[in-house]
Amino acid sequence: MPAMPSQEVAAVDDGRTPPARPRKRGTTSRPRGRHSGDVLLDAASALMIERNSITITFTEIAARAGLNSALIHYRFGGKDGLFRALIERDVGGTFPMLADLVRADLPAVRKLDLHIRAITQTYFDHPYINRLVAVLAQDVEGEGARFVSERVVRPLHEAQAAILAQGQAEGVFRAVDPMLFYFSLIGACDHLFQARYALKWAFAVGDIDDTLRRDYAQHVLGLLMGSLMVRPGE
Repeated sequence: MPAMPSQEVAAVDDGRTPPARPRKRGTTSRPRGRHSGDVLLDAASALMIERNSITITFTEIAARAGLNSALIHYRFGGKDGLFRALIERDVGGTFPMLADLVRADLPAVRKLDLHIRAITQTYFDHPYINRLVAVLAQDVEGEGARFVSERVVRPLHEAQAAILAQGQAEGVFRAVDPMLFYFSLIGACDHLFQARYALKWAFAVGDIDDTLRRDYAQHVLGLLMGSLMVRPGE
């Protein structure tokens, strides 16, 4: 449920954006002086990506990180704490750039273009995000659901609403419900990365490479822009 993953996507995805870095396998190295919590998060992320699953054990995370599993409890307090920390790192850390995008002196069409491409890039880099969200938000009255809603959903929704309002003021976007737009955009961007089983068995696609990621971003952009843009004579 991401925003702007890196400055690499602050350009139109026309082939000039550098391809995503290959994901490393094996034991996560720990540079001298690096925080053990960061190493554990890297290890958990790598395992989830490799397995296309968030079902991993503390023992496996610790082995990948080269650290004691007791550190996971010490740093994060348990699995929910680990999941929150991953979401905070992979998604929450991008919101300052999203705020910069909203404030930028750019037309709304350009802002939405960059935002949609950034979301697909984040799911490409961290395809487990919405699975973590689903686990934390199972109890809609619980603290996990509150955390996801306040730390992830609300900032995304508010930024998108601001871009949509700008586009309407510029006379290029139709009036749409920002809440419905949020669910349409996040659902569309997420599903390709969630449905890897369908890619494998129905479409004979073994992996999502950067070319497919770019093509999908362009496809989602075309669908949403086609429904948003004011047509001549309207």
